[in-house]
Amino acid sequence: MHSLGIDLGGSGFRMGVFDLQTGNLEGELHTVQFTSSSHPDTVLPLLKEGLDMLGWKGPVGVGFPGAVENNVARTAPNIGEAWKDVDLAGALHPYHEGRFHMLNDADAVAVGEQRFGHGHGDHECVLTLTIGTGLGTTVHRQGQLVPNLEYGRDPHPTRNGLLEQHLSGRARREGNWTLEAWSERFQEGLEHLEQRLQPTLILLYGGIVEHWSVIEPLLTTQATLVPAVLQSTAGPLGAAWSAVHYSEG
Repeated sequence: MHSLGIDLGGSGFRMGVFDLQTGNLEGELHTVQFTSSSHPDTVLPLLKEGLDMLGWKGPVGVGFPGAVENNVARTAPNIGEAWKDVDLAGALHPYHEGRFHMLNDADAVAVGEQRFGHGHGDHECVLTLTIGTGLGTTVHRQGQLVPNLEYGRDPHPTRNGLLEQHLSGRARREGNWTLEAWSERFQEGLEHLEQRLQPTLILLYGGIVEHWSVIEPLLTTQATLVPAVLQSTAGPLGAAWSAVHYSEG
């Protein structure tokens, strides 16, 4: 079974076709950066162009940077309010013919990692943290996804601002923090999220994982803390899997 996944973000998107038996990417991961605008009127033609280029007809899944209900964006903090209530399923219907599912982008990452990466084993509560422009926070309880938990936008427990303003990759870059300085802030966030959610496994996903050997000794958790296995393909792969298993077509 093959399915196409799209990882849609505020600055661009990635799409690819995946073998859902193995999780392997078939061909290349098609990447497009927005040069002028992330408005739907600009992005929708680019998505259709990419689907045409791939000659795709079949299931389509989309990881979207915001809260999603019934395949429609309800929040869109990093891509623009114009995306709220856009009927993306309808706009792309000629390509998927009803086999469509849209979910939060961090949730798509967590689904991809659960199914084809590290996995969850016997853990009853798993927290996946997607460290990028923001801070994606995804919870699985007894193997089931709890969608749209945007805890990264909660107030930081001890510092001014939101959690993601101290824990994200963008925050580290903009603050020009060393890995040690960032890890101190991240440790505070880990303690807060552990106390709130009580996970027994925490998976870290994002570019920061490249520095795992440096940051691992600086972080302490009650839960088992491990880096994600998948990287660039996790989001589109999770979206592709969801299009087959969650769509109603």
